[in-house]
Amino acid sequence: LTFNHSIMFSIPELQEAKVITVEPFHSITMKPKEVCKLEITFAPKKRVPPFSEEVFMEWMGLLRPLFLLSGCCQALEISLDQEHLPFGPVVYQTQATRRILMMNTGDVGARFKWDVKKLKPHFTISPEEGYITSGTEIALEVTYHPTEIGKESLYKNILCFIQGGSPLCLTLSGICVGPPVVKEVVNFNCQVRSRHTQTILLSNRSNQTWNLHPIFEGEHWEGPEFITLEAHQQNKPYEITYKPRTMNLENRKHQGTLFFPLPDGTGWLYALHGTAELPKAVANIYREVPCKTPYTELLPISNWLNKPQRFRVIVEILKPEKPDLSVTLKGLDYIDVLSGSKKDYKLNFFAYKEGLYTAKVIFRNEVTNEFLYYTVSFRVTPSGIIKSIQMTSPVRQSVSASIKLENPLPYSVTFSTECKLNDISLPSQFAVPPNSEGTFSFEFQPLKAGEICGRLTLHNGDLGYYQYELLLKALPAPPEKPVHFQTVLGSSQSILAKFTNYTRLKTEYYCKTDCSDFHTEKIINAAPGAQGGTEVSVEVIFEPSHLGETKGILCLSSLIGGEYIIPLFGIALPPKPQGPFLIRAGYNIIIPFKNIFLHATNFSFIVENPAFTIRAAESVRPKKINNITVYFEGNPSGSKTPITTKLIVTCPQCEGTESGIKWVYYLKGITP
Repeated sequence: LTFNHSIMFSIPELQEAKVITVEPFHSITMKPKEVCKLEITFAPKKRVPPFSEEVFMEWMGLLRPLFLLSGCCQALEISLDQEHLPFGPVVYQTQATRRILMMNTGDVGARFKWDVKKLKPHFTISPEEGYITSGTEIALEVTYHPTEIGKESLYKNILCFIQGGSPLCLTLSGICVGPPVVKEVVNFNCQVRSRHTQTILLSNRSNQTWNLHPIFEGEHWEGPEFITLEAHQQNKPYEITYKPRTMNLENRKHQGTLFFPLPDGTGWLYALHGTAELPKAVANIYREVPCKTPYTELLPISNWLNKPQRFRVIVEILKPEKPDLSVTLKGLDYIDVLSGSKKDYKLNFFAYKEGLYTAKVIFRNEVTNEFLYYTVSFRVTPSGIIKSIQMTSPVRQSVSASIKLENPLPYSVTFSTECKLNDISLPSQFAVPPNSEGTFSFEFQPLKAGEICGRLTLHNGDLGYYQYELLLKALPAPPEKPVHFQTVLGSSQSILAKFTNYTRLKTEYYCKTDCSDFHTEKIINAAPGAQGGTEVSVEVIFEPSHLGETKGILCLSSLIGGEYIIPLFGIALPPKPQGPFLIRAGYNIIIPFKNIFLHATNFSFIVENPAFTIRAAESVRPKKINNITVYFEGNPSGSKTPITTKLIVTCPQCEGTESGIKWVYYLKGITP
């Protein structure tokens, strides 16, 4: 029997040559009852899935099954669903993403890794490496992000290395086209270094979620870095903020763009136009400051750049319109501020008089001409008390004090003075030369002891008011020069006590003594005192009531002139004989005798010659006069010879020093 073998393979892997060979295969001759050995060789070149194929005997046009071949070849089988991935035209600054599938139809898993260096700079693939198990597939995202308009990108045979297998190849292509037509122009307007926010509405009409990364061109605009649009989402707001750091030059607006790259390689383009107006004041500062008081205002200066800035400082006085040389408003000419930081500028203000002063303080970068400024207003109020001056002096003695005044003006100024305290002496005017310092002096001469306070005011029309508090203390005056008396007991002495009156008005002084031996008027009038005072006299009478020394005080007081203390010292000597008193015969005389004691006293009157007789009251009230009547009858001998004798007055009942006192009067009788 001669026949051939016939095999009809049902899977492509077995149809390749020499994958399965059967020997012998053709023209096989077998005798009856003969056994023939067949050699079957399975030599796969790649993975062969499990198979079961029948082997037939072909004889005379007939097929008869002989036996069944079964088997498989386990191996790697990893492939891509496409080997050429065209992106077509993609808009500049956008990126397009496509998906391809990596399939593992084999029996074992394997690691894979793309040759990413060959993808740069226009393509990326994700994931770049990984592991794929048998019977699975992995989605790979290939992104095209062109960088040059009009340039075509063609990357052939990009390899993906397979662990234990042959690498895969992928060809990528795409072309970069220009930006799309502007979808909308968005206008902004605000002061430089401030902000203006506008909102645009975005819609996603696709059935995929978009994670968009907006791209701004222009340093003055910003917005959220990412925005997500869900599938079919409509009118989602997106905020664009305009933050100009520089002003418009030559009235040319700031220009920029906002581009939204879309996943399909197209995009939305928005034109941004910004008008940066002149800056507004960083702050409008209002302060109330007393005049003649230094004041420092701290102005915070911010550097909005990422590099140091130097600002030139310019102070423009807005009010008053006319220059006022009595006002100082200044600081350093320049200030340096580090990048992105803040620094305080010290603005020093000083005003001599009340008023409202407004200034514009400009900080200008002389390189870029950018600037910021503050408006500063100072309401200058009365200064109140500049200084308290303490002065202490005994009554009627003067002490001086001085005040230094500065004249900052280029011309001489004259101050008027005012003080309502009578004890203060000062000139009515005081002049200070230009751009110099003057010293103003005044005196304190109190008339009454005690403490008082008052105010001294100096005024000039250009420099305003200067007010000083005077704290004055007048100590009690020392006694005046003492007055000394000396007379005999029973007599009196009158002396004018003198003092100096410093009052500026006519006044009355009340006089009193603390000793009854000294007498004076109750009230004396004093004329107004001159600049150095006027001398006033008061009569003081010393009439002693005892022998020896007597001390007393004369006190003169006035409501405005104060009080004067004058010590009085008196010395009483024993009485001296008086006379002779002449008496004609047949006549009498009266001798006044005063009781100088301070109490009623009985006196004894004795005449030595009987030709004389006396008549007097023995008891005499204090300080009263008792008239002694003396009679002379004539010479008892009948001759005309004058007769002399003594009248002796004593105080028999007196004690102590008073007991030995006697008054002697010489008498002379004459007979015609």
